[in-house]
Amino acid sequence: MKMSKIILETKRLRLERIGFEHKTALYELLANPKVHQFFPKVLDRNEAREFFEKIQDRDRTDGHSFWAVILKSDLSFIGICGLLSQTIDGNKEIEVGYRLSDKYWNHGYGTEAASGCIQYASDTLSVTSIISLIQSVNKLSIRVAEKNGLTFEKETMFQGLPHLVYRLYLN
Repeated sequence: MKMSKIILETKRLRLERIGFEHKTALYELLANPKVHQFFPKVLDRNEAREFFEKIQDRDRTDGHSFWAVILKSDLSFIGICGLLSQTIDGNKEIEVGYRLSDKYWNHGYGTEAASGCIQYASDTLSVTSIISLIQSVNKLSIRVAEKNGLTFEKETMFQGLPHLVYRLYLN
């Protein structure tokens, strides 16, 4: 059974499974120092390839992962957003995560893409809550989380770095 490429649509965006046609744009996103200023590092070509393969694997095993964010107006790849299975403090969680190219910041695309993913998590996956893991210095991501109704819950360590956990209870 072939899975549908398009996962969801919002007013201005289409989120679709990441495929080979997105590889070059994904690699550019992962190598962008502005986009990754709050991540441990930008990714080189080999690390980007591994990231791509991990997305593919997670989508097959979990049924969700990062998805390509496509601007409907001109079909541009503007970043990734999706639902990630995480274990936080021993609990299984679903995280909404997003990374958009800096040229598309401050247009509401991150908020819109994350909102679509949250609705998908509620309607399709029937999850009871969703989290976002954000470093405290990442004010733009905190703003996206808060605009979507997530509120600060606690601090935690994630991948060896301190993160804030924002949560939204669904249904």
